Amino acid sequence: MIEIAMYIGIGLMTGCLVAVGVVPLVHDRAVRLTIRRLEARLPESLAEIEADKDLLRAEFAMSARRMEITIERLRNKTVSQLVELSRKTDIINRLKVRCDELKIEAMRARAEGAALKKQLSEPRRPAARQKEDVRTLLRRWMPSNVYH
Repeated sequence: MIEIAMYIGIGLMTGCLVAVGVVPLVHDRAVRLTIRRLEARLPESLAEIEADKDLLRAEFAMSARRMEITIERLRNKTVSQLVELSRKTDIINRLKVRCDELKIEAMRARAEGAALKKQLSEPRRPAARQKEDVRTLLRRWMPSNVYH
């Protein structure tokens, strides 16, 4: 049993010696790769730094211009919609006025119709006077340019 423990101990010692020799190599490689990666990310010169700044400025200017164009397009759309709304409101107001005029005209026509019905229900008058009444009624109903 002591032999087995000694073999295990010798194996562990050998493994530790190998690890002590290999770990620095692995560590150095990891450090080298990390340094390469960081150096690849960092710009090499001031010119590259300025170029990156200029690129960022240009991208910002382009996005700002796109935003301005979008705002202008939306303003134009809003103005055209307001003009259209105003035009339609004007049309609606004209139609309301016309509707009121037609209502008044209809009320007059009803009143005249009632007056005519009343005249028809009255007893007949002499023929000469009846012709005058018919002419008067026709003048009221027909445009004035027919008689001239």
